[in-house]
Amino acid sequence: MMAQTANLGHGMGENPETKDWLDISSHDLCQLQQLYPQLSGQQTILWRSPRPFSAALLLQVDAQVYFVKRSSRLFRRVQDLQQEHQLIRYLDAQGIAVPQILHAHDGATAVELGEWSYEVHEKAHGVDPYANQISWKPFFYAEHAAKAGKKLAELHLAAKYYPVTQGRGAKQLISNQDLLESENIHLAILQRIQNSPALSAYFADKVLDSVWLNQLATVHEKIKRTIQQAPKIWTHNDFHASNLLWSDSSDAAEISMVIDFGLADRCSAIYDLAVAIERNFIDWLALEQGPDLYIDEAGLAAFVQAYIAQAGFSSALEMLPELIKIVHSDFALSELEYFVGITQNFKHADAAYYDWMIAHTAWFFQPQGQQFCQKLAQLIQPYRMLEP
Repeated sequence: MMAQTANLGHGMGENPETKDWLDISSHDLCQLQQLYPQLSGQQTILWRSPRPFSAALLLQVDAQVYFVKRSSRLFRRVQDLQQEHQLIRYLDAQGIAVPQILHAHDGATAVELGEWSYEVHEKAHGVDPYANQISWKPFFYAEHAAKAGKKLAELHLAAKYYPVTQGRGAKQLISNQDLLESENIHLAILQRIQNSPALSAYFADKVLDSVWLNQLATVHEKIKRTIQQAPKIWTHNDFHASNLLWSDSSDAAEISMVIDFGLADRCSAIYDLAVAIERNFIDWLALEQGPDLYIDEAGLAAFVQAYIAQAGFSSALEMLPELIKIVHSDFALSELEYFVGITQNFKHADAAYYDWMIAHTAWFFQPQGQQFCQKLAQLIQPYRMLEP
């Protein structure tokens, strides 16, 4: 059921908006107690997440604290969540600090109640200085960015031998490189629209922006062979400051845990790296005020250098300055489909198309965007020259 309350959370811009999903209620928690015996006891809600796409909270039960997350079954079924949980358990076994997932009374790590899918985690260890930070804002310190770059490399190295070779089962609100792997990105977009009732309805009275399509095609021709040949691993695909927990709030803090694998899928490391850069170092939310955005150059340099130092140099890195221009396209199209077909929020749908898909790509063809790509190339160049 869509929310009609005044509860506010993150939207598509900088200002809080009414949440698309109702908060988890006391009645919901009572029902959940019947499936998770760990939730039986005196319950106190400590915090509600402002993040979109789901409803989530921290719940204290007697002396224990749990993270409870609820998603609509329209786009996250139990088997979709269990796919995430299997990856999380594997990364945990490889020494990556990730949330501990609770099992329901039947042994399952996710349950369905009515129209919802639920998962319950132990409270993640660490401090969350970015708890209320919107995804598109930079790290508070370059030192944090460096720790994050190293951690992303560690994730990629840990996932290298994950034996699951089938990709994500979920078809809605996903992040992957399918469009980028296509032979013709324009035709791939048209096919995606044709196969989706929601996208077909949205574009029924629209002509796809020709300038945008030409920009996509120009970049895609340069990177498609490399992205097609890049080795596949399971990647996070939503690696930004607010999906990390820290030992404390200082600039010297260490990362204590990586959270929220809701967009994980089988992609390439270079795709995940490009997504992380695009999400963390460009202040996209200021784009409506003009093309000159705040760029966290110190954080960008620290992040990229720390990543390469940990993961090593790969020839695929050389396409990063081009890939970054269109890496957002697949998720933005998926987000658009979600807004039209599931939440029916057409204001958000228009933002996904005009402000994210089109305007983000266009920015990279403007002077500041070109300078950003040149900066990326300069950061990578010394490592390429060190290769034998």
